[in-house]
Amino acid sequence: MQAEALKQEADILLDMVADNGCTLADAVMELPISHYTDTARFEREKLELFRNHAQFVGPSCLLPKAGDFYAFDDTGIPILVVRKADGQLAAYLNACSHRGAPLGDGCGQARGGRLLTCPYHAWSYTLDGALHAVPYGERGFTDMDRSTRGLRPLQVEEQDGCIFVMPNPELRFDMSDTLGGLGESLSGFGFDNHHLLGIKRVETAINWKLNMDTFHEFYHFSALHPETIAQMSHNNICHYTQYGRNHCLSSPTLQIDELHGSARDTWQPRDYMSFVFFLFPNTVLFVVNDHFQTWRVYPLAQDRSVVYHSMYLPEAPASEAEQAEREAYFQMINDVAVTEDYTLVERIQRGLNAGIDRTVVVGRNEPGVQNMHRQILDLMGA
Repeated sequence: MQAEALKQEADILLDMVADNGCTLADAVMELPISHYTDTARFEREKLELFRNHAQFVGPSCLLPKAGDFYAFDDTGIPILVVRKADGQLAAYLNACSHRGAPLGDGCGQARGGRLLTCPYHAWSYTLDGALHAVPYGERGFTDMDRSTRGLRPLQVEEQDGCIFVMPNPELRFDMSDTLGGLGESLSGFGFDNHHLLGIKRVETAINWKLNMDTFHEFYHFSALHPETIAQMSHNNICHYTQYGRNHCLSSPTLQIDELHGSARDTWQPRDYMSFVFFLFPNTVLFVVNDHFQTWRVYPLAQDRSVVYHSMYLPEAPASEAEQAEREAYFQMINDVAVTEDYTLVERIQRGLNAGIDRTVVVGRNEPGVQNMHRQILDLMGA
């Protein structure tokens, strides 16, 4: 968001604080517990939402330089995204044409900034995916047509500081439909120029949708986080805006009333609010005053999921002391999610797995939760 849009958002939140209100959905939603426990439904979700639907990879600054790559296989298909010499992105199946070994893992840099090399037998590929060299190739692979042995491409798109990839090599997606108009609201937050501090991986004994539910409402702050988040943000106050299948939730800090006593042209709205942007189906971008975070959730089993928590700073820490301070903050945020959210939600999952016939209720004051489930049901035709 640009400066005036941020001030307008602050105006909305100031009114909501005064009224102790929030954006309300049209009606209460009820979901059968089978949405979190049924294994056949889970298998359909893995196929339709994670294999056959565009996936958010990360912000553009995840791959700042030519030769930078990011590899992950949490959709069920091994994926390698790389920044080419011309600044454009390419994506491939992360499988060597020889035996299928992955060419990279997590964040990395191509050899010499220009070659992707297999760790198994050292076959190498250019950033354009062409097979470059085969050790012992003049004797061991005399009948092989090298022009047909390049890496298999995947569709990758970059827009408004966001990178998306299609895991299924047989399918395509439209980036404008995928973002649903969210890009303008993402502008100004530095998705194209921030510094990646780190990525944390957390496995949970929670269905992936139940895991995602925790990010889409601020109704639980005072009850579940009385000594942490509730000391910074108002409980159950948020402004909800929908963008296609995605949405944005903004939340005021406890100090937002300070804006009443200052001239509007001096406002620094990011000091007084935070944002949760939902990118369908499995990602939230958490934007606070001086940095942003990404949380990506992937299914492991009907009642297990994995979370990748990343933090991005405006610039790299200037000293070891600042590095340690930032890493301590990053760890604290991660620990709050693990010890307060996930510890409780894992118990909720065990209760759901008990199989007692009932429904899960989602209130009108939880429009983000409602939207996520509504979009999943719509895409799956249920």
